Amino acid sequence: MVFASRKDIWIGVMIWAFIILFIWILYQCLFVDLDILGITLMGVMIYLLGSIWFNTRYKIDNDTLRISFGPIKQSIDINEIKSIRNTKNLFVGPCLSIHRVEIMYGNYKVTQISPRDMQRLMKELEKNNPDIQVNT
Repeated sequence: MVFASRKDIWIGVMIWAFIILFIWILYQCLFVDLDILGITLMGVMIYLLGSIWFNTRYKIDNDTLRISFGPIKQSIDINEIKSIRNTKNLFVGPCLSIHRVEIMYGNYKVTQISPRDMQRLMKELEKNNPDIQVNT
C-alpha cells in the first residue's frame, strides 16, 4: 500500500523558489559565462529538489515500511516499531509537511513522515504490528 506525502504550501514555495533560482544560475553558467562546475552543481541541485518534491512517498510492503525521499531510501521493519504519534515540529526528516507522524523503532531510533492520509497509515501499521503504542 503506497501513501503519498502531504505537501505544505510554504515548503512547496521554498523548494520551487530554489529550483527557479538554480535554473537561473544554470542559465548564467551556460550562456553568460561558461562554468562547467556551476553547470554540474546546479544540475545536481535541480535534480535533487525535483526528486524530493515528486518522489516522496511511503509504502507498506509485507512487514516493511519503505520510505522514499527523492533519491534517499529507508526501510523500517514494522515489527521493530515501538510507538507512533502525531507531531507538528520542524525536525528534519523525509517530510514535505509540518503535520507529521513520528515513528520510534529499534533502539532509540526515530524518524518522521508526513503521509497525506495519516490515520490510514497508522491503522495499517497497527494491523501489521498490534504491539505498536499509538499516541495521537
